[in-house]
Amino acid sequence: MAAISRQPPFLAAWRYGDYRLLWASTLGAYAGHWIEAVVVAWLVLELTDSPFLVGLQGACRFAAMFLGPFFGTVSDRYDRRRILISVQLTLAAASLVMAGLVLASRLEAWHLFAFTLVGSVGFTLNFSTLFVTASDIVKGDHLVSAISLLMFATGITTIFGPLLGGSALGLIGGAGCFALMAAGFLIAVAALLPMKATRPERAATHGSVWQNLLAGLRYIKNDEALLALILLAALANLLILPYRYTLIPIFARDVFGTGSGGFGQLLAAVGLGATLGSLAPGALPRRLSQARILMIISIVWPVLLMVVATIRTLPLSMLLLVAAGVAQGISMALIQSLLLMWSAAEMRGRVSGVRAFAISTLPLGNLITGAGASLWGAPVTLFAAGAGAVLLTVLIVLWATQLRDRHGGAGGSTR
Repeated sequence: MAAISRQPPFLAAWRYGDYRLLWASTLGAYAGHWIEAVVVAWLVLELTDSPFLVGLQGACRFAAMFLGPFFGTVSDRYDRRRILISVQLTLAAASLVMAGLVLASRLEAWHLFAFTLVGSVGFTLNFSTLFVTASDIVKGDHLVSAISLLMFATGITTIFGPLLGGSALGLIGGAGCFALMAAGFLIAVAALLPMKATRPERAATHGSVWQNLLAGLRYIKNDEALLALILLAALANLLILPYRYTLIPIFARDVFGTGSGGFGQLLAAVGLGATLGSLAPGALPRRLSQARILMIISIVWPVLLMVVATIRTLPLSMLLLVAAGVAQGISMALIQSLLLMWSAAEMRGRVSGVRAFAISTLPLGNLITGAGASLWGAPVTLFAAGAGAVLLTVLIVLWATQLRDRHGGAGGSTR
């Protein structure tokens, strides 16, 4: 225990055995997710040669986020470990079906869209359950460490997942890539199986799912700081993150003149930065205001992307994308950590579900950026989206006085 106590603050959650299993499962699940992000988007572009349909496919990837509040309510009512296992098994089965279609030479664009929608449902339920599962395992003062390390796990996959997917597509074809996705999801299941099946102490959940859902929405509506965090997450997904799913493949092909390998490298640059940035919140001194750091980073992030929009050299663009990824990692980890720290324990599933719902603005953002890229080109669209994000972030910061002044956790949020 003395050795553990000397660990850096951001490693505090690592002392829990069940948390280490959850971390390993996250690594496998998100590896499959990011291989899919590259492979399916590129296959849609090859089959249709339509930037708009690439944007539509990107929108489908997150269409089910509208169900986030419902899935968060489910997470508050049922065994979270079983939910996570069921999600990964379903995604593995869907990936194997797609591999079979490729091997039979029967793959069509609508198959890719159907697969994307299945993945969207799975990702939403997983997102609504994953981080609150970590809060079940660790003590309250180790929660920031737990979230940062989970974000680090997802960040690692944004590096090797796109690189692996982009390279493997040319080497082993679509069938091999879908098999790789299935392997990642099955690894996630294998890591979850040894976890203790007992549920932690949670307040009794009364009433119907609908009543629980409405109670969660009222809880967030009445807390200005929580609502501001949700709005910042929604804004990021509407105006900032679409570049990653819709504009980067177009930058790779039309601006830099590279193939799927270059696409993977650009995504990996963002992933490298996000991985590094995700560790920062867990290492921040407690005397610093995490909320105020979040507000600053939320402005720096889109400004960096506005600069990327003006660059036409690949190495410099990759460097700036790493920096933008760092800002992204810090921002996303802080939003997730503050939401759980400032929420009562019995509401964390529903708060995480509404956080997932905030991602439902991403499909609209993907459609807008896809249409914008078709009309004005990817660079102009990226610059305009970044400028809009800066303006709206400033307005949210000026409105949310409780976000600026709040410190510590909500009553009942620590254990």
